[in-house]
Amino acid sequence: MPFWDRFIKQVKRTKIGFAGNSGAMPPERDLRGYLGAYGELYSIYGIALRIATAVSEVKWRLYKGNERSERSQIASHPILTLLDYANEFQTGQEIIELTQLQMDLAGRAYWYLPKNGLGVPGEIWVLPPHLVKIVPSEKEFIVGYTYTNGSEKIPLGKDEIIRFPLPDPLNPYGGIGYVQASAIEIDSEVNASKWTRNFFYNSARADAALEVDRTLSDDEFKRLRLQWATEHGGLSNAHKIAILEDGVKYKQIQMSQKDMDFVQLRKMGRENLLFAFGIPQSVMGVSENVNRANAEAGDYIFARWLIKPRLTRIRNKLNEQLLPKFKTGVKIEIDFDEVVPETVDQKKALAESGVRSGWMTVNEARKLNNLDPAPNGDIFLVPLNMIPTPAKGKIKPPPEQPKTKLYEEQKAAIWQMYITKAENYEKPLIKALNQMFSEQEKEALKKLRAKPTPLIDLKKAKQQFIDAATPSLTGLIRETVSDALDLIEPEHGSKRDDPATMAALTWMRTRIGWAAEEVGEETARLLADTLAIGYEAGESMPHLATRVRSTFDFCSRSRAIRIARTETITAANEGALKGYEASGVVDRVEFFPAPGACDDCLDLVGEYPIGESHGMIAVHPNCKCIFLPVV
Repeated sequence: MPFWDRFIKQVKRTKIGFAGNSGAMPPERDLRGYLGAYGELYSIYGIALRIATAVSEVKWRLYKGNERSERSQIASHPILTLLDYANEFQTGQEIIELTQLQMDLAGRAYWYLPKNGLGVPGEIWVLPPHLVKIVPSEKEFIVGYTYTNGSEKIPLGKDEIIRFPLPDPLNPYGGIGYVQASAIEIDSEVNASKWTRNFFYNSARADAALEVDRTLSDDEFKRLRLQWATEHGGLSNAHKIAILEDGVKYKQIQMSQKDMDFVQLRKMGRENLLFAFGIPQSVMGVSENVNRANAEAGDYIFARWLIKPRLTRIRNKLNEQLLPKFKTGVKIEIDFDEVVPETVDQKKALAESGVRSGWMTVNEARKLNNLDPAPNGDIFLVPLNMIPTPAKGKIKPPPEQPKTKLYEEQKAAIWQMYITKAENYEKPLIKALNQMFSEQEKEALKKLRAKPTPLIDLKKAKQQFIDAATPSLTGLIRETVSDALDLIEPEHGSKRDDPATMAALTWMRTRIGWAAEEVGEETARLLADTLAIGYEAGESMPHLATRVRSTFDFCSRSRAIRIARTETITAANEGALKGYEASGVVDRVEFFPAPGACDDCLDLVGEYPIGESHGMIAVHPNCKCIFLPVV
């Protein structure tokens, strides 16, 4: 019999409750009872599901290496496939959600991992914990497990099961869940809700007695009981006036619902359950005594102290027991994306502060934020205004001072920073240019069939280029001005529209204007040249259309990249120059060539007055040289 058939045969939802024991103590819940509380009490359902859903939504990732060393992300692996598609009927998210529910409710969860033809786990099944028994061993602690399927007990090896227990100080084989720790509160809440329900089905009042001053005959007793049930029993007869005859008296024998104050009792029970789970009221949508400040604090507490510890427990168990089942040949580890929003912001702020202050390398900052190392990133970027320099005319530094080498490495790192910044804006610009060329191609083909000339409307093409280039270059200008000021004076506090930024943006608009004309004219020239050859050869309209498409294919594949690279590096350098000028301490800059620079660029290496440097870079298309400040 397939495992799934055996699984669903046993797993049937059974209502868990108390038998009315008339004065006896309520029975203790067993493991099944703790699980059953999830479907029996709305507060447990809401709390447990909210936590399990949050845990299951987190993205799991696989890395080569570990947190304590250099590690790189693995994009594809059978382990990731297993965690995403756990089995034929359940996704990985459903598996994690169910696992967390069982841990919170019953204090334990079990994964059954049947192997595939390669001898590694091919599926994940979450077994109902009340149907799994541990087979203890004095020597091995756990020698195996048994899964109960009706009267059948199925033995399972310890290598087929991953056990997720919560701590139990009295039983190392068990686990105490939040529901077990809250059992009394849960029983009180369940009984209070049942009492309230029965209150409305029993004349809308507490039980009472009818008293008479004599002994009733059997017929009189039956008649009185039937008459009372008919006229005063049930919701429809609530609050009807009763007329009692022949000395019959009505006597209340139980407290009213008001006397028992179940509203307050249930409110206290709810708050105690929230306390047991450690979940803030605001996370559950409770608005009383909640404002925006403590609601945001509640979100932080929920992520930091409820979700992250649960994810850490699952992560450590998977690293210890799931990964060794796959023979990878290298050290790998599973981890999850950061779930605490403040932690993400704090890491970014710490990395930025550390790099700018010179006590953290670029790669250390990137590692802190789970990014791959950058070339030339293993050095400290010390602000230029803090670089030791000798006093003029007094002391000369030794010829082979180590700081000289450090400064050369620093130049390379600054170059890498600017190039990376330009490349980040280069990609959306390439996309925008490709879209522009695609629209021009459609227009040119349409005009070609109608035979009007020219195929390119230069005025329209100019505006298309301005629209395509402005967003990316505006963002790049703003960042490079700020970066240049930070390089000279960290934490300069420049505003978004300070004079240096505005001056750079004014330059950019002028630059884009004449570049747009040049790009449009070049496109028109390319079309004219290729069509002239086609017309001279007497080609048909389909062949001429092919020439137009080939021209724009070249524009999309080659020209868009060349234009984007040239314009971004030009804008990055101009933004940097404006920032250096605004610092008030830089009057000269150094032309720093890119690795593998051409002879034209190498001939320009040296220092220049900052006012004479505008427009020097880009030296040629695809140029990647930059200006560095001389302090």
